[in-house]
Amino acid sequence: TGKFMIELSDGDLKDLVKDQVNILKVVAKQHNMTLELTIDKNVPNVKIDIDKIRQVIQNFIDNAIYYSMPNSKIKISSDFEGKQVVFSVKETGIGVPADEQPQLFSRFFRAGNARRRRPDGTGIGLYLAKKVVSLHEGEIIFHSQENKGSTFGFMLPVK
Repeated sequence: TGKFMIELSDGDLKDLVKDQVNILKVVAKQHNMTLELTIDKNVPNVKIDIDKIRQVIQNFIDNAIYYSMPNSKIKISSDFEGKQVVFSVKETGIGVPADEQPQLFSRFFRAGNARRRRPDGTGIGLYLAKKVVSLHEGEIIFHSQENKGSTFGFMLPVK
């Protein structure tokens, strides 16, 4: 329905990211990929809805696995920059065509090359990720080049 509540609590983004990477390493290995994790030890705890941010992290990593080529490395990082925590997932997969990028975070939208690669997707994951990040007063990170890969992530303010 697009309606949900954010329940903030003190969250350790470092542990949240580590946990999701450990869970998804198995899936990556099944696709002959590796997950490379870099975490800045200075990342502070932040007020987040832990379950919803976990879903966003999982969605970004899961998408990277499904839209990358076998034998590739997916780089995942969590940093502290200025007054923000920054999480990102960078892969060298199929990328998003430039003419479809403006619609990418729209509800039910899926890029043509993504539909061909993974026909079972719903087009709701990125839409919800953006909504969750926005409700945390954060910003989505997105850069992509077709056939060269994408970076997805978010920046959240530290208050």
